[in-house]
Amino acid sequence: METSRKVTLNLPNEQIAFLQALAQKESISVTDVIRRAINSERFFVDKENNGSKILIEEGNQIREVIRR
Repeated sequence: METSRKVTLNLPNEQIAFLQALAQKESISVTDVIRRAINSERFFVDKENNGSKILIEEGNQIREVIRR
Protein backbone atom coordinates (compact mmCIF):
# COMPACT_ATOMS: atom_id res chain seq x y z
CA MET A 1 0.00 0.00 0.00
CA GLU A 2 1.18 3.50 -0.80
CA THR A 3 2.19 5.64 2.16
CA SER A 4 0.85 9.15 2.61
CA ARG A 5 2.34 12.32 4.04
CA LYS A 6 0.58 15.39 5.30
CA VAL A 7 1.23 18.50 3.21
CA THR A 8 0.27 22.07 4.01
CA LEU A 9 -0.69 24.40 1.15
CA ASN A 10 -0.99 28.16 1.08
CA LEU A 11 -3.58 29.08 -1.54
CA PRO A 12 -5.50 32.24 -2.39
CA ASN A 13 -9.06 32.35 -1.06
CA GLU A 14 -10.42 32.17 -4.62
CA GLN A 15 -8.68 28.83 -5.23
CA ILE A 16 -9.81 27.45 -1.88
CA ALA A 17 -13.40 28.42 -2.66
CA PHE A 18 -13.13 26.69 -6.03
CA LEU A 19 -11.76 23.50 -4.44
CA GLN A 20 -14.48 23.49 -1.81
CA ALA A 21 -17.26 24.10 -4.33
CA LEU A 22 -15.98 21.35 -6.62
CA ALA A 23 -15.64 18.94 -3.70
CA GLN A 24 -19.19 19.64 -2.62
CA LYS A 25 -20.53 19.28 -6.17
CA GLU A 26 -18.71 15.95 -6.65
CA SER A 27 -19.46 14.74 -3.09
CA ILE A 28 -15.77 14.16 -2.41
CA SER A 29 -13.19 15.71 -0.11
CA VAL A 30 -11.02 18.70 -0.99
CA THR A 31 -8.07 16.32 -0.64
CA ASP A 32 -9.56 14.12 -3.37
CA VAL A 33 -10.05 17.16 -5.63
CA ILE A 34 -6.37 18.04 -5.16
CA ARG A 35 -5.34 14.43 -5.86
CA ARG A 36 -7.34 14.50 -9.10
CA ALA A 37 -5.66 17.76 -10.11
CA ILE A 38 -2.21 16.31 -9.46
CA ASN A 39 -3.04 13.17 -11.43
CA SER A 40 -4.36 15.27 -14.32
CA GLU A 41 -1.18 17.34 -14.35
CA ARG A 42 0.91 14.18 -14.28
CA PHE A 43 -1.05 12.85 -17.27
CA PHE A 44 -0.46 16.05 -19.26
CA VAL A 45 3.24 16.18 -18.39
CA ASP A 46 3.71 12.51 -19.32
CA LYS A 47 1.92 13.00 -22.66
CA GLU A 48 3.94 16.12 -23.50
CA ASN A 49 7.19 14.37 -22.54
CA ASN A 50 6.28 11.59 -24.97
CA GLY A 51 5.80 14.09 -27.80
CA SER A 52 2.00 14.12 -27.76
CA LYS A 53 -0.05 17.25 -28.38
CA ILE A 54 -2.91 18.22 -26.11
CA LEU A 55 -5.88 19.47 -28.08
CA ILE A 56 -9.17 21.06 -27.09
CA GLU A 57 -12.25 21.16 -29.25
CA GLU A 58 -14.38 24.29 -29.03
CA GLY A 59 -17.33 24.16 -31.36
CA ASN A 60 -15.89 23.64 -34.85
CA GLN A 61 -12.34 24.54 -33.86
CA ILE A 62 -9.58 22.31 -32.54
CA ARG A 63 -6.78 24.16 -30.79
CA GLU A 64 -3.54 23.00 -29.24
CA VAL A 65 -3.10 23.66 -25.55
CA ILE A 66 0.28 25.24 -24.85
CA ARG A 67 1.31 24.84 -21.21
CA ARG A 68 4.31 26.70 -19.85
